Amino acid sequence: MASNGETAVFNAIDPESVQVDIKSPAKNRYTSSPLHPNKRKGPVLFERASGSWWNPKFDSSILEEYLWQCYFPQTQRRFQYVLLYIVVACAAWCIFFGLMRENNWIVYVSGAAVLALISILTLVFTKTGKYPLMYIPTSVVYTVVLGLLLLVGFLFNPADLSTVGSFCASVEILLLVYTFIPMPLFVAVLIGGGYSIIYEVLTALGHPIMNRYDFIIGKILLHLCIHLIGIHIFFMSEVRRRSTFWKIGQSLIVKRELIREKKNKEKMIHSLMPPSVAEEAMRTREGKEKDEDDPSKKKGKVKSAKGKIIFRSFNMNKMDKVSILFADIVGFTKMSSNKTAETLVGLLNDLFGRFDKLCVDTGCEKITTLGDCYYCVSGCPKPRDDHAECCVEMGRGMIKAIKQFDEEKKESVDMRVGVHTGTVLCGLVGKCRFKFDVWSNDVTLANNLESTGRPGQVHISECTYAYIKDDYVVEPAEPIEDLRTHKVLIEHYSSVSSSFTIRHTEEQKKLNTYFVIDKIKKGIEKDGSTNNLVVIPMEESEDQLKGEKQAENITSDGDVVINHLDRESSGINGVTPSTLLTRRHSDTSMDKNMEDKGKSYCKWTPCCFHPAFRKSCSDSHLCSFSSHPYLSLKAQAPPTQRGSDVEAAGDPSLVPMNPDWTNCSHMKEENDNKIVACINENVKNKSFFYEPEINRLTLCFLNADMEEDFRDHYLESNLGKEETMASPRYHSLIEAVLSLIVFILISICCFLVFGYHIVWLFVFIIALIIEILVLIQLATDVKIGLKKKEKCSMLMHILSGWYFRNSMGAVIAIIPIIAVYSNLSCELATNDQWKDRFFCFTAIVALLHFCNFTMLSAWVKSFLVTVAGIALLILLSVRFCPPEEFVHVKPIVTLFANTTSASPTYKVNQSTLSDHLFSGENNLRYEIILDIILLLLLILFISREFEISYRLSYFGSSQSEKQRVQMMENKEQAEWLLHNIVPAHITAIVKQTSTYSKNHKDIGVIFATIVNFNDFYDESYEGGREYLRVLNELYSDFEDLLDEPRFKDVEKIKTISSTFMAASGLNEQNRAKNKNPNAHLYALLEFAQELQNKIGQFNDSIFNFDFQMKIGYNFGEVTAGVIGTTKLLYDIWGDTVNIASRMYSTGEMDQIQVPESTVQRLGDKFSFGNERKVLVKGKGEMKVYFLEKKIEGATWE
Repeated sequence: MASNGETAVFNAIDPESVQVDIKSPAKNRYTSSPLHPNKRKGPVLFERASGSWWNPKFDSSILEEYLWQCYFPQTQRRFQYVLLYIVVACAAWCIFFGLMRENNWIVYVSGAAVLALISILTLVFTKTGKYPLMYIPTSVVYTVVLGLLLLVGFLFNPADLSTVGSFCASVEILLLVYTFIPMPLFVAVLIGGGYSIIYEVLTALGHPIMNRYDFIIGKILLHLCIHLIGIHIFFMSEVRRRSTFWKIGQSLIVKRELIREKKNKEKMIHSLMPPSVAEEAMRTREGKEKDEDDPSKKKGKVKSAKGKIIFRSFNMNKMDKVSILFADIVGFTKMSSNKTAETLVGLLNDLFGRFDKLCVDTGCEKITTLGDCYYCVSGCPKPRDDHAECCVEMGRGMIKAIKQFDEEKKESVDMRVGVHTGTVLCGLVGKCRFKFDVWSNDVTLANNLESTGRPGQVHISECTYAYIKDDYVVEPAEPIEDLRTHKVLIEHYSSVSSSFTIRHTEEQKKLNTYFVIDKIKKGIEKDGSTNNLVVIPMEESEDQLKGEKQAENITSDGDVVINHLDRESSGINGVTPSTLLTRRHSDTSMDKNMEDKGKSYCKWTPCCFHPAFRKSCSDSHLCSFSSHPYLSLKAQAPPTQRGSDVEAAGDPSLVPMNPDWTNCSHMKEENDNKIVACINENVKNKSFFYEPEINRLTLCFLNADMEEDFRDHYLESNLGKEETMASPRYHSLIEAVLSLIVFILISICCFLVFGYHIVWLFVFIIALIIEILVLIQLATDVKIGLKKKEKCSMLMHILSGWYFRNSMGAVIAIIPIIAVYSNLSCELATNDQWKDRFFCFTAIVALLHFCNFTMLSAWVKSFLVTVAGIALLILLSVRFCPPEEFVHVKPIVTLFANTTSASPTYKVNQSTLSDHLFSGENNLRYEIILDIILLLLLILFISREFEISYRLSYFGSSQSEKQRVQMMENKEQAEWLLHNIVPAHITAIVKQTSTYSKNHKDIGVIFATIVNFNDFYDESYEGGREYLRVLNELYSDFEDLLDEPRFKDVEKIKTISSTFMAASGLNEQNRAKNKNPNAHLYALLEFAQELQNKIGQFNDSIFNFDFQMKIGYNFGEVTAGVIGTTKLLYDIWGDTVNIASRMYSTGEMDQIQVPESTVQRLGDKFSFGNERKVLVKGKGEMKVYFLEKKIEGATWE
């Protein structure tokens, strides 16, 4: 069926998963032209409906067959209940006829016994293995036999079963045919319609009084009501069953997708930070979102009444006994000098991928990679006793791994490794593009050990040696400066600014170091956490004895090198502005031809995780989840034209759908099989499909929250928003329409047979108004429900509530029986034209009307129908009118001889009272009482079964929605975490492959360094944690600027200790929207000015803090890429980055230094001055300038 709405496509690539998502316009089955939303004629029956209203089925034989397998136990059980019900009814009739002993009671008892025997034999047959193969023929044959046995009673005259009794039994048979006896709808209509005709014909032949035109028309209308109610019940049962089946399948598929998203989330978490740290960060994020929703809470830090500073949330923990490893690739400069970006990124990924595996094997936690530097820790964030041994084995393994790398890639690089053990602060700094990192002077010592080490050997401190001295052979090395000195806080007076600032003084110490030669014991295994330790055997090699000078820092004219600047100051996390920034940003000397190739660096693989592929596959119209904005559940037939509706901004892999019908059908079957497999995998007991988690007595959900949602937010739920016939909105409308039709038909019968009187007219008018008002209310819910909710949200909430819904449903359900009872009068009761019989006919149909309301609570319906039934039984059991009202009912004519004319005289005969049903003395009242009791039992059972099925539909939809929300939360968290690793515009690519590199031209780059932060940093108080809190606050202030629209082209790259790195123009799509091609460069320079303003404001807000910043700016060609396999890192490389780093390192305090090329490009919007020349390593002398100000009135938007 070509349906409207949203199309869901399941992943045809991954056989282990089923992906559900994506909105796509519906298309015509034959022309493949999009269907306009306004041209939709109505809702679909259910998700993936075939389009046949007469025979509701899925559009897939696979789904239909599996539906039958899942629900056949319920069908079989219900049919068995029917057989038991008929056996009980037969037993009751046997007792009744045996007690009454009327003319043909033996025949009737025998017939009832035969029917009971047939029912028992059929019941036994349903428990055999042959029944599933013959269930439809069994149902048809049994129904025919049941009808024939009931019709046999008409052969006897007078019959022992009254017309009321036979009519009630006929209603029960017809109700069973349409509800619980399994057969197709057309068969049920044929058998039911044929039975009604034969029954009424035989009734008219046996009772000439029933041949009156008003009785004939009335009986036709009553049978029409019976069949309409039966067809409605049958139709909605089939629709709801398939809708529920799909919702359960949807729920399970979403559950599988949830598991996938959780795995993706865990993968993203591990790619960014340890799970425990990520959980804390996400809790902080949730708290921030709540604060943003609360206008009383301001963003950032605020001052309290007492002048205290309230800082942002800060995730930082102090950990002792942590070993830190720094490793640097010796010879990387030479290797990178003749490599393209794609090749270099590939080599780094290969090498770092080996290191990542070693990290896992040796029990280390990777922190990050910085250019050609790799560093990790052990004993953090989870403590472990063998942390030092883990790091040493990691270092030895890295040396071995790089030797294997050299052999395979024909390169000549080596590793220099430094390991130190001490105390660290671990956590996150900043609020965006953050990463898990460690800070402390001990981290800096580990970095110094690496830089002073020897290629091919692990350089350790005496602190690390204390932990491994019994396991390794070492040799002494040169002592290094111990940075863990005690600082003394002093006040420094500046005569220039006439103010006091805080300074530290410290004494210098030395730290003994060693080189690890070999391991004393090989292959050892320790208890506890050391079981996972992998010992890396080292091989003797002459390369281990080579000195530091091997192929490092080779500089020549025309060659691009990695510049290692001289150290200006020691950093707190092993990454100082002078020693590590430029070495982490090596130029890769891009071949000019690579610009065109950059578009295809990353080979895309279609995957339904990415919307573009799902969109491109949407033409297969496999399935959809209309019930959710994210999951759309409708079916569409495969189009006959090539689908190309791909919406994937920046996605180079547009995979069109094969237009061939056979291929599309085959793919559709494959995905249907995946749905079935998913259900089979998760549902072990088929009762899951028809037995929700409810209390079997009260029918309430066992979960109190779900019961509350079902009652108070039912129509507001996702189930209530569906555009299907099974949704509450449409289902309620259908029930209201049918209720109005039944009421009108019953009213016509009453007017025809009972005539007009004031009470009945009043009830009719009031009831008709109520019916129409309810119909209007429900119709407007369908058409303009959203507008009504917007304008009258409180009223709509009340109207959709459980109590109001059931109250209005009760009123509508009871209207027909009230209409019938309002016609009861002494005139009717004493009428000798069988109007009292017809009154019972209409009352029985009015009782049947309660089955129409499947959305109404079973207990409410049961109470109402029981009260209505008991009322009828009471009326049959008492004398409705005084005896004198019955005087005229039996005219007896007596002729006297002495009179000239004959005139009738009336004689009260006691036997005449028994002819009237409401005389209180009619013997038929016992039969009718039994009829009504059996009918009530059947109606109560039907009400119970249908409420269970309706609650199951809600349960499936609720579970699906709940899991969908969880999936979306996991997806959003994964996206949020991923966006803190890589920019949003390359997220889709990284999802497909972690290998990404691309050339960009005219990219602005800045380095902003707080040059005197280390002067403030002191670990004597809380290990330096509060100083990092200050740094976090400052970085967060910087990052707040990125949210401003004017800096939309600026993005943070990373922070390195006290250095903030940002770039502009990397998002080429946003950049292309700018009117001025240099807009992103202007924006970055203005951003640099704002950084200066921010740090000035920060100094003013915190007493005695006088942070000073130097900023370097440059623009040009860069290579952007993602490095790593476990801890992904997005970074940029190139000569442009190196020069930007030199601009800050050779600059002056509180100045923004730029090269001459920047002045030439941006001089029309900014003024520059103080021209001078500086010596830039690898470049020689360069003309540089300081930014003075933005030219007044300059704009570039």
